[in-house]
Order: sequence, then structure tokens, then C-alpha cells
Amino acid sequence: MKPSKSLPFLTAALLASQVYGQALPTKPEDNGVSPVGETVYVNTSDILNNGSTESLGVAIGRNGNVMVGWEDDGSDLADLEAVWTLFDRDSKPVTAEATITSVDPAFVGQTLTSRFLSYFRKDGSAISGRTGWGPKIKSNLFGDGLGMGSTSFDLGLEVVEFAGYQDGGDWPAVQLLTDAGIPVGIVNGVPVEYGARTGNIRIGDWEFLSTGNVVVIGESRQGDDLVTLYKGDAAANHVTVRVVDKTGKEIKATQLASATATKAEMWHGSGVTKSGFAVRFSDNGAGRVRLFDNAGTAVSTNIDLAAVSGNPIAGNGGRGDGVGFHGNGNDAYASVAIGKDAAGKNHVWLTVLNANGTLRWSKTVADDMELLAPGRCDVGMDSLGRVAVVFDETAGAVGNGRIILGRVFDATGKALGKTFYVSEKELPAPETLESKNPRVAFRNDSIAVVWESRNSGDPDKRVVALRQFVIPVRPGSIESAGLKRIVSDTAMIVPAADALGNWEPFASVVGTSTFLIEGNTFADGSTTEQRYVVAMQPAKGGAMKLGEAFFNDAGVPFKGAINASRQNGNPGRVAGDARPGAVNFITGIEASPHVVEGFNSDKRFTGGFDRLGDGRYGTVQTFKLDPTALTQTALSKAQDSANGRRASGTAPGNQISRFGGDVVCLSDGNFVSVVEDRSNQLRTDGNCATATIFSADGKVVKEAFKVADGDLWGNVAAFKGGFAVRVAGKFYFYNNAGELQGEPVAQATSGENFDAGRGDGTRLGGHINQPWVFLVGRVVGSSAIRVAIWDGTTRTLAALADVSEGGFRADADRAVVAADGLGRFTVAWVSKPDGYEAQQVAARVFEFEAATKTVKPLTPSFLPFINTSPVGGIRSVGMSVAMTTQQILVAAKGEINLQNKPDQGANSTKEVNFYTVISHPAPKDDPTPPVGGSSTTAPRISVALANGQLTITSDPQPLPAGFVLEVAPSLMGPWVLQPGANTPITLPLGTDSARFLRAIKR
Repeated sequence: MKPSKSLPFLTAALLASQVYGQALPTKPEDNGVSPVGETVYVNTSDILNNGSTESLGVAIGRNGNVMVGWEDDGSDLADLEAVWTLFDRDSKPVTAEATITSVDPAFVGQTLTSRFLSYFRKDGSAISGRTGWGPKIKSNLFGDGLGMGSTSFDLGLEVVEFAGYQDGGDWPAVQLLTDAGIPVGIVNGVPVEYGARTGNIRIGDWEFLSTGNVVVIGESRQGDDLVTLYKGDAAANHVTVRVVDKTGKEIKATQLASATATKAEMWHGSGVTKSGFAVRFSDNGAGRVRLFDNAGTAVSTNIDLAAVSGNPIAGNGGRGDGVGFHGNGNDAYASVAIGKDAAGKNHVWLTVLNANGTLRWSKTVADDMELLAPGRCDVGMDSLGRVAVVFDETAGAVGNGRIILGRVFDATGKALGKTFYVSEKELPAPETLESKNPRVAFRNDSIAVVWESRNSGDPDKRVVALRQFVIPVRPGSIESAGLKRIVSDTAMIVPAADALGNWEPFASVVGTSTFLIEGNTFADGSTTEQRYVVAMQPAKGGAMKLGEAFFNDAGVPFKGAINASRQNGNPGRVAGDARPGAVNFITGIEASPHVVEGFNSDKRFTGGFDRLGDGRYGTVQTFKLDPTALTQTALSKAQDSANGRRASGTAPGNQISRFGGDVVCLSDGNFVSVVEDRSNQLRTDGNCATATIFSADGKVVKEAFKVADGDLWGNVAAFKGGFAVRVAGKFYFYNNAGELQGEPVAQATSGENFDAGRGDGTRLGGHINQPWVFLVGRVVGSSAIRVAIWDGTTRTLAALADVSEGGFRADADRAVVAADGLGRFTVAWVSKPDGYEAQQVAARVFEFEAATKTVKPLTPSFLPFINTSPVGGIRSVGMSVAMTTQQILVAAKGEINLQNKPDQGANSTKEVNFYTVISHPAPKDDPTPPVGGSSTTAPRISVALANGQLTITSDPQPLPAGFVLEVAPSLMGPWVLQPGANTPITLPLGTDSARFLRAIKR
């Protein structure tokens, strides 16, 4: 609130407290949630408001978009019986204006332009919101998807496929959408012939199921059906359930929701878990819940909410208009209702059930204040079991004033704070006008609340109000995430002078033994010229050894200046062969070796392509590492990646090619180098991405070829059998031979708005033992980090997930990713946690479950470095990540305390390169086939003695190919082959003093 109003507000608040004897709610940020911006009034009079706003709904998509729906009765095409619109996670409008053209005979040819949308025809054209009423808004808790269901009456007049439903009364229909609001299709709650019988069927609710199907729930007023179809004793309203797939194909025929063929009514009240769904309805007035599996088969009788909770209030709410019931997409359901206890005290009562219908916990919501006149309520629940409750209450307002209150609980039922007011514009004060009928959604760490408000500046019209919150996440140390430090923060090299402005390290791993970190520093004897170094760090710990990124033609490490035209140029690249036992790696640097003594012994830089006197270009060199001594041997001479074999031509300028791109090792042991090519050789009129494949000894396997026009930064990843390059928002998938596989794939197929530029902040990762290509980046216009995963072999999207928790956001447009041989991956990004004066690198580790195509966090977000401090000039940015199946390295640049005492402040030069090594949260052996081909681990043999017989078993069973069993009386033999290689086998003990057994590969 503005300072000029602070005193009147305090006076009013105190007056209200004195009048009512009521403790007043306080700010949300003091009670476990952080607001994301201000309250947004959605349908103000200057946009489109008919003065009849009601029947609100809200849902949060997987990508963080918030879908808001409502009814606002009007006339003609502006009759908003059921409409929706999208906002992003920062409450900025997402839905673009659409031109709505009617084909209804009563309005044919009439148009309306609006971003308040409803259903769509098959051709993607939007129709008026007048064809159905009472919207129900849902999101797919298991993947991409949003949608609106309504009670349809004229849908068949605008969408011809549903003309058969016309003149048969109302029926429930659901518009399915992507998270971006793109139409998918319409499904129905009853077949045509079912709906044609006398009477209407309203929509009760609906849900996306974990199987990918949809359940649509109807409140049927075809009363006779209860007798004629379901064998009830008397005609009455009843609740029906139907399961369909996303095309509308029936999976489970329409059936009763209730276990008894008696009167039942419903208005809101469904929820989903991984194993199925639940329906809450009024059973002759009392609140009941029934459980179903994903196939639509009932797995419980009617559960009495009052009885299971132990409190009569829990069963209040009748058909559900003013109460809430939701599932968390995982393992629980939450129900909330309003009522008075035996002493006449008002309560908002919250009950949480396990997926099997048993009680988890149940309690009053606002035990910290006296409720005077609570109105309607709702509940949201996230997959972790945390619960958000909202309700309307007088709370300091007078007359017709009401405000929206909320409270949040952890998974055990412990409140994260006190009861708070939801809107900063609608405070517990006498001047606040009526706000009521809230709805809430809770997903990951994000909470979205909508309600009807008269506080937008036009008190005569109710509007839809929206405010978003997050559960704040303050990342801790690696220890807080259950990890151990293997190597403390280590500076690669500490120069005498500050860096020149953009020196950042790149990281990789060779074999499973040694991490490689490329960094930039000063040439020997200089503080103005650039040099490239490679740190070699044993993955299991121990001392680092510093090597050089270039050796001259005589095989001598080069420590001089090697860039002829830009001394604060791009950082170098490094990539190791990740196969167990491998020792080869490649460096890639923007350099000018053609003008440096010692790099042109074979005249490879002269007599052909003219690189000018100061040209610089992507230069690569391959090496062999001794992982014990941490020494490197050059396997090739340094060479121009894109134009090294070109016999003619002249560079158009000194910036010939750039890293720019990246270098990666392929699953066959070759290396691919991709540069941002500005030489005008493969594209005459602009920049392009150019790739070249080299063998480990530097020979050209495939000569330089154009990937695509455009720029790139990083964005090259190897996967099993190939590699991917991302240019201008498209993926180009190649096999190991460099042959393009299929058509380019647009990153927009992820359904997420990643930056489509050259890729400074949007990076690729992968591993040669897995088919997955990981794209990470900050969502455009947001502070959320997300990951999209493609199958490199089929070039199809496999998964999309949040990286950063909703309550912990990115602070810059940069994220990086590395994967291991088992499909686990680490993402790091630049953050600025609350209370920190400078940016800090954050990280989080995940597991991709290929069978279910789900992303599972293995850790919360954490700050990987010892050098982390809110004050003192400690800063880390420009990170890189590498990992094995047992260790993780995070490198960065910044200002640190070189003694690893961050509380004493930074004492390094500016932008020093440093790194740390930490433990993997789920360490396992690396299954990647090693160098030289697969080798089979010797089987384990177990022996048991019973009744004079030896029973011999092996692990694995049967024995691997090539292994045989042999027995002998002593270790010296003679060894006698046992027929067959299968176990178990039985041998008599005999009279020998000992028997020896071995499994051996022959």
C-alpha cells in the first residue's frame, strides 16, 4: 500500500479489530508464500465485462501457464457463458486475440475479436463462448495439457461434428488444449444416443488421467435413467462417469458415480492420483467420495467424508458449489468445507485422504483467528502433498465487504504460516468492497488464486481477479541436498591481473576417470594477451594438474599468445571420450596459429585459404591423457576446424569462424567440431553452422559441411549413435557418420517458449550411452528454468519438466546441462537467492525414467560451491557441468575467497576460473560399453551344501556367453569341465577333502 494510505489503513484495521474482537490476517509474504507480482483484474470493463462474472476456475499447466475460466452472461457473440484465457507464471497475458466468426444460423457471419476464448472447430478456428455454460478448468498433472469443460447446449451449431447432440438437451463437453492454448480436440461426457433421452446432463467436473485418457463427469437430470438404466427405485438426479481417450473414443462406458442408484448431485468435485480418480458428490445432501482406477472401474464404495475425517463439517457443502475437492496427481486427495462446530464456532475444515481413501490428516484451517462469516472455499494440492486453502470472509471489512484469505500447509498438516490476505489491493479494511468465491490451483511450488471482485475500480461490476504465489525455496549447500564434497573449490589458475571480460570455463570428462576443464588466462609474461589451459582433475579426488590447450608442431605445450585479433575472445571448448577406459580428448579454441611460430611446420596454413594477417578461427587439436600421471600427449597438430583443408579462397574479415559452437566425442570414439562459420565458403551471404568429424588422431573422417544457416553458441550434443546441433531454434540430428537423419525438428514442438536465438543461455546435453538430447534454458519472458528431452533416434519429444522450483527462479538467461550413462542429468543456472547481493550458480540433479517418460528430481536446488555468501563480493556465473555416474563437476567464473572462507569475502582477481567436484546423489556403475568393446563381468558363484550334495548357482543365471564351469580337487587342478553352462547344477561331495569350483571364460 502507498505510504499516504498507511496511517488510515492502520487506524481502520485497529478499529475493525476493536469492533469485532478479531485477529486480522496479515501479508502472504509473512506466512510461507511469496507473491509473484500484483493482483491482476482480468475482465475489466474496458476489455469485456457483461456484469455477470461467476463460476470461476483456474489451473496451472506443466509449463507454468495459468488458465483462468469464468462465465459472464451477455448477449449475442459476446455472451460469455464459458470462456478461458491464459497467463504466464508472472501473470502476463499469453492468449493472443482471435477473430471469432459464427456459423450458427442465428449469428452467421458475425465476428468478435477477443482473447477470451472457448471451443474450437477442427480447423482451429475459435467459436463464441455462448455455446456452453458453467466452465470447469483443469490441467494435465501428468504431462502437457489444459482444458475447459462446460455444460453445452449450442455447441453443435458452431462445431458441425456435434450437430447430433442438438435438440437433445444439455450435455457435458470438454475442449482439450496444449499448455500453450493450442486446440487438441473436443470430447464428450456421454454418447449422442445417451444424451438424446429426455432431460439435461450438466457437467459435474472432468480430469486428465495418468494414462493419457480423460474422465468426464456429468450431473444427469435425465431422472428416469436412474430407474430404467441403473435399477433405482425412483427417478432422480444422478452423477455419471465416462472415460474416453483424447480423440473421444470411449474407453469406459457411462456409469453411475455412486455405489447406490439413489439421488446424487454434483458441481465441481473430481481429483486424480497416479492410480486413478475420485468423484465427490452429494448423496442426498451428504458429501461422499468414490474412488475409481484409471480404467474407470470403481474401487471403493461411497466414502462418507464426515465419518472418515471424524468431523461433521467435512461432509458439508452439498453438491459442491462452495467447497473444494482435488487430487494431487500423485498419491492423495484434499477436501475442504465450511461449517459450525457444536459450540457454534465457524470453521473451514480441511481433510486429506490417501489415494486408497484412508485418512491422512484432518484439521481446521484458520485456528489463528476467529472467522465471522466464511463464505465459499477451495483447496489445491501439489504432488508433494502440500495444501493451499482459500476462502472468503469479512475479516475486517464492513457492510458488504469481504476479502479472500488463504493458508498453506506442508504434507504433514503443519501450517507454513498464519492465515493471510491474498490480494495487496484488497486488505482487511472497511473501504474494501466485496470479493468472494475463490478457486485455487497448486502445482510444484506455484499457487494461483482467482476470485470474483468488485475492487477493480468499477464497483458495479464483478471481475475475475488473479494473483499468483510461490512457496519460496532458499537453496542450501550440497550437504543440505544430501551430497558430499570430493574436491573443494579450486581455482584453475590465479592470474596477476583481472580477466579481460568474458573468460568462462567449459567442462567434460574423459573415460570415467578424469574431469577436464578448459579455461582462459594470460599468456606467459603478459597481462594483455590470451592463452588457453586445460585442468585435469581426477574424478575420485586428488590433486589437479594444469595442462595446455595447444601443443606446437613439435609436441611441446604452448603457453604464449595465440589469438591475433581479440584478446577477450570466446572461451575455448574441451570434450573427452566418455567411454570407460578412454583416454582421448579434443580442445577447440578461437585462435590464430597460422601467424604463430611453431604451428606451421608442414605449411598447412599457407598456400591455400587466406586467413589474413590477423584472422582467427575455430582451431582444434586432439590429445591422449595418461590418467595416472595426468600428462597429455598431442595426437594431432592444431588445425582449422572448418577450412583447414581448403585450397583457395580468402577470409572476408578477421573473424573467420567462432566457438561459437562446440566439440563433442561421439559414441564411436570420433570427435565432431561445430563452429559458427563466417568464412563465406559454405554460405556466401552470411553465417552458418559448419561441422567436421575428426578421428582421435586428428584425421578428417567427414569434411566440413553446413548444418544450417545462422549463429550458434554451444548447442551440440552427442547421443548414442549420433549427435544433434541446434541452430536458430531447430534441431539437426545426425548419425555418427555425419548423415542427416530426417527433417530438422523445431524446438517449439516441446510446447515451451525457449529462446530461439544462437543459444547463449539455451544449451544442449547428452551422453553416448543414451538416446536422449536435453535442452535446458530459461523460459522467454519468465524466470523459470525448464528442460525438454528429445529421443535422438526417433527425433520425437520425450518429456518436458521444470528444473528450478517454482519458488526459486533464475536470474540470468543462462543454463547448462550434462548427462551420465544412465540417463541422469545435472542442470546448473545463474540465480540470485533472496538476500544475496550477487549472483550465485545453482544446480539440481534429475533422473529421466525412460519407461514412463518422467523426470524425477534427485535433489532440491542447491548452491554447489563453498564460495557462496550473501555478502562480501562472492559471485559465480558462466558455469559448466560435467558428470560421471558417480561424481559431478561444476565449474564457473567469478570472484571467490581463494582459501575457501567465503565469510571473509572475495580475494581473488576478477572472473577467476574455478570448479568443485561433488558426489552423485545416486552413484552407480557406468554401463557404457568400454573402449575396445563390451566386456562381461565375471559371474558370481554361490555354493550350498545339503544332504551331501553341492548346489551351485551363478549370478547372472545362466552364465554369460563364453563362460564354463570347472571343478578340481585343489587350486592347482586338474580342472575338469562340467557339461553345460547353465546353473544351478548339483555335484556330489564325494570323499575328497576339498572341492574347488570356478567359472572361467574360454
